[in-house]
Amino acid sequence: MSETHSTPSVHNFDREDAAPADPTIVAKLQQAANLANENCDRATALAQKLSAQLREARSRINQLELEADGLADRMRAEAEAAVAKLQSDANVRVERAKREADARIARVEAEAESRVRHLQAELTQAQQLTDRAKADAQIARERIARAETEANERLRRAWAEIEDRFIRLNADLAQAELRADRAEQWLVLIRREIEDHLMPSFAAMHDRPIVAGSGLSRTVPFASEPSSFAVASDVASENEPDHKSSL
Repeated sequence: MSETHSTPSVHNFDREDAAPADPTIVAKLQQAANLANENCDRATALAQKLSAQLREARSRINQLELEADGLADRMRAEAEAAVAKLQSDANVRVERAKREADARIARVEAEAESRVRHLQAELTQAQQLTDRAKADAQIARERIARAETEANERLRRAWAEIEDRFIRLNADLAQAELRADRAEQWLVLIRREIEDHLMPSFAAMHDRPIVAGSGLSRTVPFASEPSSFAVASDVASENEPDHKSSL
């Protein structure tokens, strides 16, 4: 566009050369035209340079776009591969964790079931022991009740026997006291008989000589009245049945 404008100006200057003009103006115009041409040349060169740089920049942009697309594709592929690997690793870890969790759960369930069975067995055994202890306690209570009943019966019998014996002993004591009184009375009688009859007889026997034969019956007065020895034998014969009955 600068060349098209500069060319008519040159032609105008040629037309004006035909007319008389000031040389100074013409020189200035020529200098201006030359400067304009130089500016036009510089602008053209600059435009060409900028156009070449623009083409190079566009080529570089296209190349960079291609590289960016390739890099993006590569990064996308790498990211997809990384994501796939991570997903695979995660799936493997999840599966392994799931298997481990299932194994632990199964082991815990097995241990819990074994523990429950063991506790149930212990509970059953404890229940059996409790039932046995209750049965033993019931038997012991029955034995204790029976023993108490027997002991009470024996105690009652013993008390009855003791009371009976006590009554019999009291009766025996009363009878013995009565016999003692009777015996004491008989002893008094015997002592009196001895003092009244036997002592004088023994004194008379010491004073007179004893005659053999029929004279003996006249000096000893045993046939005419009861002697103290006969009375003592009668008391002994009375006491003997009572003594046997008390035994």
